[in-house]
Amino acid sequence: MDKKTIKEQLEALTSTDNFWITYYAKKHGKIIKRFGAYTKPDTDIKGKHVVMKGNDVFFYWDFNAPENENGNKWRQATNPLKVEVA
Repeated sequence: MDKKTIKEQLEALTSTDNFWITYYAKKHGKIIKRFGAYTKPDTDIKGKHVVMKGNDVFFYWDFNAPENENGNKWRQATNPLKVEVA
């Protein structure tokens, strides 16, 4: 999928409630699919989409992730392959 299409899809997620995002996760060494949201539940804290070193990086709230030491479930998807509104 071309970058423009992914960028448009990521920007569309900012106005939706929930979505599925698919990307290669270096940590797991494979392509993964996660269920998330652009906004942290029950808050107005937003994720973001940035371009870093030529890569699309999308920060999102992962509903199924374990909480980190700060109680957050924010995750980072680099160069997502696919995004789908849930």
